[in-house]
Amino acid sequence: MKRASYTELAVTPGMVFIVDRCRPDLPSVTNDAERVVEQCLAAYGERRIIYRDSEGEWGELLHTGIQFRGFAPYTDRTPDEEAA
Repeated sequence: MKRASYTELAVTPGMVFIVDRCRPDLPSVTNDAERVVEQCLAAYGERRIIYRDSEGEWGELLHTGIQFRGFAPYTDRTPDEEAA
């Protein structure tokens, strides 16, 4: 099964920011959210998972600390904005 491809943009004590690589031959982070959450929880612990989707919009992958539970908009500052 094909998996979403994403890049880690930044990791803070409470959040991880990832960016969808938008590869046409692979599912998007949005379409592979359950697997992406599993991978992020294994790599980063129970941090909030903030992602930039294939349309350039920021959102949050909600989770219980064990599994994916949905999506939410994200409107706070991102590493892109802080670098500017």
